[in-house]
Amino acid sequence: MQLVTTKDQIVANIVLFENYQSSSNPVHRSYFCERLRLGKIFVFAVNDGRPFFCPSRFAGYENCTVEKHQAFSFKNGSITTPAITRLLGAAAEDNEAEKTYLALCSKLGLTPSAQTRTYWRIELPQSTASGRVSPGEPGFPDEVDKFVEGATKRVLVNAYERSPLARLACLVHHGYNCSVCDFNFQAAYGSIGAKFIHVHHLTPISTVAGQHKINPVTEMRPVCPNCHAMLHKSDPPFTIEELQQVMQNINDT
Repeated sequence: MQLVTTKDQIVANIVLFENYQSSSNPVHRSYFCERLRLGKIFVFAVNDGRPFFCPSRFAGYENCTVEKHQAFSFKNGSITTPAITRLLGAAAEDNEAEKTYLALCSKLGLTPSAQTRTYWRIELPQSTASGRVSPGEPGFPDEVDKFVEGATKRVLVNAYERSPLARLACLVHHGYNCSVCDFNFQAAYGSIGAKFIHVHHLTPISTVAGQHKINPVTEMRPVCPNCHAMLHKSDPPFTIEELQQVMQNINDT
């Protein structure tokens, strides 16, 4: 995971962390409460009368999510605090922020840890919004059908158009080995696995409004279905390098 390098990245993280409080996913809600309760250094903001808190360990990594934070459990505030400090200045005791923090903990039924907390302050854009949080994209995003039919009902599923020519250009350039784990279907299954692989968009199509041109060489990668599903366990997705690091950490233990 890469450390934040801009204030906008910190803003994105603090808004996402706040949204976990009302997420439909109980893992997200539990994560929010536990990190809020145990946090020692927070980024703090108030927007339209609503307080926003985000612990250093979450605020300090670019495009951080619960899933990424849990996958890289060895990450800690001693790494993120200097990165945030370079952008926001030194964290300090803040009576107003502390009072607001304690009130929020009381509202949520949390008992905060007995430690001195410090805070960075940051301004949030007026357009800052909060809402439901995606738990990641289920299934295999490369293989979504527009219609799913059953015996008793037909369900319409949203899907973004994916160009078969862009897919082909990606595979002509990158080949048919998984970019994460190097798995090759033909090597494992013979002829029935020939030229089978998913294609992963490095920037999710759902985040780009309307029709747009794509560079298949620089913006797409071949990935096996297992790795593709794991990339999308997080929203925003894990990067290929992050997922490789997760796998390496497991192999090293």
